[in-house]
Amino acid sequence: MTLKLVVLGADEPLAEALFKELEERNLPIAEVQALTLGEAETSVEFNGAQIPCQPVAGFDWNGAELVVVATRSRGARRHVDAALSAGRPVLGLGEVLAQHPQAVWLDPEHAEFPPGKLWLVPDAVASLTARVLRPLVASLGVTQVDGFANLAVSAMGQAGIDELREQVSQLFSLSAIDSTVFPLQIAFNLTPQVGDLLPDGESQGELATQTALQHLLGRQAPVCRLTLAWAPVFYGHSITLHLAGGAGLSIENVRTRLQNAPGVVLMDEHLPGGYPTPVTDAAESSDAFVGRLRASGVGDARFIQLWLVGDNVRTEAMNLAQIIERRVEKQ
Repeated sequence: MTLKLVVLGADEPLAEALFKELEERNLPIAEVQALTLGEAETSVEFNGAQIPCQPVAGFDWNGAELVVVATRSRGARRHVDAALSAGRPVLGLGEVLAQHPQAVWLDPEHAEFPPGKLWLVPDAVASLTARVLRPLVASLGVTQVDGFANLAVSAMGQAGIDELREQVSQLFSLSAIDSTVFPLQIAFNLTPQVGDLLPDGESQGELATQTALQHLLGRQAPVCRLTLAWAPVFYGHSITLHLAGGAGLSIENVRTRLQNAPGVVLMDEHLPGGYPTPVTDAAESSDAFVGRLRASGVGDARFIQLWLVGDNVRTEAMNLAQIIERRVEKQ
């Protein structure tokens, strides 16, 4: 069966990566309609053709067989509601739409389509973290996970990339810094707020990531607490994880399981540069790269620390493409 696809935020980096993923999978996409939130006149390339983008305002959703939201802009929410009101199924990132009353989570690795019209896939932080935790949690008795994630500005789309670039230029020209996309200056800085801050002190991004991890890991999910911060990096998230568990949680056991885990690349040499980084290793890859394994223990408790990086845009594009592929198969 073929599929008529509508992509909202078609001019964003995530959409560009999604189109490449769909081309590589050679899916029977009958038609692609490219929508933008703004008025910019541009086009996107898909299967060798240039598809003109059109503003989403006034768009007739009735012909869409699947709407994919490839933007994190808050302005997308009302257009998602319009598509849902027209009875169209919508696929988007959980980080953006997790609070929507019609949202239903999907696992890209095992996609079933439960009742509902708004399907969510995990963001890159949750996807990369779950890929590393899955082979460890049940077999090694991991009971708790704490972590810190540095998010690349491309997670906020082209606007995030442009703001970092412009702020660097403003700093070197001794001009005033303009911050509109991020809460504070992002150039040469870290900002520990991804999404609005909630009354309990967590951010919306942290809550969405933890919710996604619960769905991805299922009943075996340990307690997971991650702090998210924006970092002055264009592409590639980096995550530090601290795992707690019992006697089975050893360096040897962790290493063995990660070496055999699908979508995980272990780079853990005790040499200068013997670890992965977002730019030198993860760029343009959908794998999770792991290094800097360390162990400690107190009494019967065992702890493992590790470093994890991944290409956020490519990871999220792969998640969306996997769901679209399964949707085509089930039509």
